[in-house]
Amino acid sequence: MTSTLRHRLLTAAILSATVLGVGACSSDPADDTGAGTTSTSVDPSAAPADISWNSWQGVNLPTSAVDGPTTVDGDVAAGYAHSPQGAALAAIQGTLRLAMAPDTSWPAVANSVAAPGEGRDSYAVNRALVTVTGPAPAGSAPQIKGFRVQDYTPTRTVVNIAAAQPGTTLVAATQTMVWSGEDWKILLPAPGSETAPQTLSDLSGYTVLEATS
Repeated sequence: MTSTLRHRLLTAAILSATVLGVGACSSDPADDTGAGTTSTSVDPSAAPADISWNSWQGVNLPTSAVDGPTTVDGDVAAGYAHSPQGAALAAIQGTLRLAMAPDTSWPAVANSVAAPGEGRDSYAVNRALVTVTGPAPAGSAPQIKGFRVQDYTPTRTVVNIAAAQPGTTLVAATQTMVWSGEDWKILLPAPGSETAPQTLSDLSGYTVLEATS
């Protein structure tokens, strides 16, 4: 399998929220955090503050001086604001880092961005079957366009991530985020409960993030 095809398959898998075709609700860490209620003091549609873009593994990732990540150690990014914007950035960063982390660091990436349990374990088993050693070739990585936060609570929220895949239409994938261990983490979906990406005609209803070229 070529490096280009490998990157495309991995990225497409993560962006469709299938995580290499596996994933499970684990011992659901959301059970430890409570249901929560949507706060009227936050605006889920607001853009993160002070956005900058950084290239990692051939893809541009958004970073906010206010909403996170606050630390980037090699391929691992962590430290997001306990807010809708923090959840959105954690979903975007975590999704792409799970998809494109190289062989030398994917275990650390998975442990950082994914909630513990069966889903993360299943991801690890399947991730070990493929090889990623370098950045995505030019033109093969998705371009993040924006996000939409749904049903936000301080403990659990759903984020739609809009991205343009090379040679395809604009698509949106869904990630469920939980507040666990003082940070936002991706709750990987149970087998058979994955949601297919939606095709978008435009970014209506999304908070648009302007990517660098």
